[in-house]
Amino acid sequence: MNFESHVEKLPYAHAQPSGTGQLRTLAEHFCVEETLSFSPSGEGEHVFLYIKKIGINTEDIVRILSKHAGVTRRSVSYAGMKDRHAVTKQWFSVQLPGKEGPDWSALNNDQLNVELVTRHLKKLKRGTIKHNTFTLIVANARFDKQDITARVEGIKRDGVPNYFMQQRFGYAYQNLQRAFDCFEKGEVIRNKKLKGLFLSSVRSYLFNQVLAKRVAGSSWNKPTHGDTYMLNGTRQSFCENAVSDTLEQRVMEHDIHPTGPLFGSLAETGDKHPIEQTVFADNAVFCNGLTKERMEPARRSLRVVPIDFNCEFLDDGQLRLEFKLQSGSYATAVIRELINTSTTREQ
Repeated sequence: MNFESHVEKLPYAHAQPSGTGQLRTLAEHFCVEETLSFSPSGEGEHVFLYIKKIGINTEDIVRILSKHAGVTRRSVSYAGMKDRHAVTKQWFSVQLPGKEGPDWSALNNDQLNVELVTRHLKKLKRGTIKHNTFTLIVANARFDKQDITARVEGIKRDGVPNYFMQQRFGYAYQNLQRAFDCFEKGEVIRNKKLKGLFLSSVRSYLFNQVLAKRVAGSSWNKPTHGDTYMLNGTRQSFCENAVSDTLEQRVMEHDIHPTGPLFGSLAETGDKHPIEQTVFADNAVFCNGLTKERMEPARRSLRVVPIDFNCEFLDDGQLRLEFKLQSGSYATAVIRELINTSTTREQ
């Protein structure tokens, strides 16, 4: 199979934009601030550090912290991955039972700054993020102001398809192709980290395929027969076979969202929806491979509605975008519905 340009070919909910611009011309043009879903208690054996970084990725910080504290990398945790090509602020925890800890400010340099240090009773777990706040600059932008304004209002009203974006699939979608080749040949993926990347890419691809069909059928943000719904801001879900006025109202008000499948070996959650079953049947190699790996099924919202979405037209032909997204959703999924962008890495 050919997975080239998978994300680029996904359908748009608000029609493909006509405007163009450049994203990440500078790292300072893509800023992300992480907000946890809880407040550290201030005491405990886990040191919590709020770190600003630029030009280095999350795993680089893990390595730096473990070396500085004299602990293994397993003793360092974080809630979510953040991009190298951006200015990001995120939390890390370092387990130091019975220890005061080193001078964290000694780590500060042009790429890393420890902005806050506190403690907590438990380590930082993946996904414990309330939201990420994005402040973005689209440079060298050419657009119709009225069109952008209308798109912003449409996104506020309807949200955008909650697609998994390019970074989920590896460079040139190689993770998908390599996973397909392994599954088709029945090969065992022995490298644990590589296996995790492959399985994550495959489940994301299947989800995108389901969502693409819902977008094409204009049902991605509407309740349909047999849908499973997720409560806004949570991972709690429930299934409803029939569509009611109450369901339609709750979806319209962003109280609940239709969901799609993260395929697993017991994927009974998708048995009731024909679109999901069609996608599974069309991708038997992937589904059989995931089943053999005994992946547990899960659900993901089909749409994401940016919080506090604001678009500012700057005098120098730039757009300044601000919004918050729940953990696991991609800023580029919002941007693609607003304006066509390229990055300096694509030039």
